[in-house]
Amino acid sequence: MGKRYSDFWINDYEMEWDFSDDSENLDLSNAQTEKTANLIRLAAARRAISNYVSILTNKTIPVMFNDQNVNMTDGKTVYIGADVNEKSNFDVAVGLALHEGSHICYSDFDLYKTLWQKIPREIYEYAAKLNISKEEVSNVCKTIFNIIEDRYIDYTVYKNAPGYRGYYEALYDKYFNSSVIDDGLKSELYRKLNIESYLYRIINITNKHTDLDALPGLYDIAKTLNLSNITRLKTGMDRLDCTFEIASILFKKITEVEVRTKIQVQTDMFCSDGDEIASVPAPGGSKSQTKVKSSEKTDEKDDEKSNNMDIDDILGGDTTGVETVESATSKNDIGDDPKVTQTKKQKIAKAFQKQKDFLSGKLRKKKVSKKDSQILATLERNQIELIDVGSDYVVSQNCVGAIECILVKNFTRELAMSEEFPLGPSRSFYGYNNINSIPAVADLQRVIDRGIILGNKIGKRLQFRNEINIEKFSRRETGKLDKRIIHELGFDAENIFYTTATTKYKKMNFHISVDASSSMRDHKWNKTMLLCTAIAKAASMLENIHVTISFRATMDKMPYVVMAYDSKKDKIIKIKSLFAFIHPQGLTPEGLSFEAILREIPQSDTNSESYFINISDGEPCFSFSGESVDSTVGYSGIAAALHTRKQVNKIRALNYNVLSYFVSEYANNEASINLFKTMYGKDSVFINVENLNQIVNTLNKKMLESIDV
Repeated sequence: MGKRYSDFWINDYEMEWDFSDDSENLDLSNAQTEKTANLIRLAAARRAISNYVSILTNKTIPVMFNDQNVNMTDGKTVYIGADVNEKSNFDVAVGLALHEGSHICYSDFDLYKTLWQKIPREIYEYAAKLNISKEEVSNVCKTIFNIIEDRYIDYTVYKNAPGYRGYYEALYDKYFNSSVIDDGLKSELYRKLNIESYLYRIINITNKHTDLDALPGLYDIAKTLNLSNITRLKTGMDRLDCTFEIASILFKKITEVEVRTKIQVQTDMFCSDGDEIASVPAPGGSKSQTKVKSSEKTDEKDDEKSNNMDIDDILGGDTTGVETVESATSKNDIGDDPKVTQTKKQKIAKAFQKQKDFLSGKLRKKKVSKKDSQILATLERNQIELIDVGSDYVVSQNCVGAIECILVKNFTRELAMSEEFPLGPSRSFYGYNNINSIPAVADLQRVIDRGIILGNKIGKRLQFRNEINIEKFSRRETGKLDKRIIHELGFDAENIFYTTATTKYKKMNFHISVDASSSMRDHKWNKTMLLCTAIAKAASMLENIHVTISFRATMDKMPYVVMAYDSKKDKIIKIKSLFAFIHPQGLTPEGLSFEAILREIPQSDTNSESYFINISDGEPCFSFSGESVDSTVGYSGIAAALHTRKQVNKIRALNYNVLSYFVSEYANNEASINLFKTMYGKDSVFINVENLNQIVNTLNKKMLESIDV
């Protein structure tokens, strides 16, 4: 696979769709996960292309997936196909989207729609001599207009936005600079005197293999087009006038040569004294041979009658034995070349058709189904991304690549109810299918409600954190002048200044990361959710405390992290209405999840205190195999613990204090305890599930200590 222009910034992985179902033992859950991953990649590609279009055009132009199998713009929106996430297509897709976005900025779509009304009469007159319909004349003019319009727009962007040239080059390499098109230009094909030959030569007039002697008038057309000074055509009408000049040359040359050819055929017929080979100029300036059959014996009357015949009568009557001139409207006859095989000839014709489709905006693209379109909309609204993590860990396991992690930045009810959410009740350990009748949801909702009540009590007790105390100190040697004692200056008083001291509590940031693996279910999960809800509710009542809550688990063979709550943008009602639909499921990717979370937590400044609170009940346990790594990777034991410790140290480097709680309701074995200490060091705290209020007490203490004077 060749390198892409975008390889320097985009993740270097194959973005291929793989919905194969030919396996007899297909794991449906894994297939769903792979499909979700592919759709996430597709959404990411659309998002990147949309950013490109917005930056280039300086407009908010929507970039949407098309469900009609076409790739075009309607003047307001850029439509792209569903195969943009394939690595080989991405650069071309970007170039095409930029091209269509530029049309929105520079093109006059109303002018294009009414072009047929402005075609000069002389062009219709030339065409009428060739029996070419007005509709076909209009189509030819539209094609020429599109050629000029594209060259003007692309040159403007290419000149003014050099950073995007690579994408345009990829686009032109695919549609205009392919080896198949080169073969057609170098051959004797498309030298017939018909519309198709002219269009083929005009469309590819910038190709290095173009031959201006291939057809009469091509040189004049190139001179009229004057690509080196294409920016002179500043308005749509300028480009339309140029279109009609070129169309006039095209139809005029076809008419002149065809009429001249007819006259030559007539002359040769009457100059024949037996079997004769008459030279007839063939399209493109080459010569062909027309064989005229002689009559056995003709009487003088017939000769005299023939000599008095009109040219049109001769050519309109019986022309048996005469090889007639190629019709100007014939689209199938592109000529012959003994050096070009029939298969190659078909490929050239197919490549030419793609060029015409490109110019008319009718490129066939992979379709997004209605269901996938809905899923893509869900993924976009929830800001779900697929990111690479654990590359250093994979290398340590003597493998190559990285592990893909699903990161959800915006948790919504839509996602909670969808099949794309692995922590939803319908996919969790509980195994229920009807969400509206799941007892587990109702039970957890009661826990959430109790957490709201508990948090409300805590918040009221901590209201003093919202207070700002200002204390004034009078009769100081320096400070601000105290106007109330300024009269004492007459009594030799010198200390007439004052100072103030402001006491307030520092801003605090809490990020709570919860292990949502299946081992956390039942009682542990209820206690944990009660704790998270209480902390979030209490913080919502205080002005200078910010809380985020994330859950980490797996979606079959991929780490899954959901940023479920952010007090800076979410209200507490989000927890009350959605957290009951979050249920533990899957394995424990631990450090892999932390690596993804690191992308979302901001660095703490000196004016605030930040805490990263981890709640889990075990050691890392996860395995992965897929396209992004070259073999199965096991994530467990001391190697996973060391990788997790590395990520925890990165969190500390962001000025976060780490508080890690090992929550259990049973006796922990020594191996698990040692691994936990390896990951979190001195910040490891081992508590019983019934003593989760210890976490609340610890946080209360921290909040009381964070005084800023």
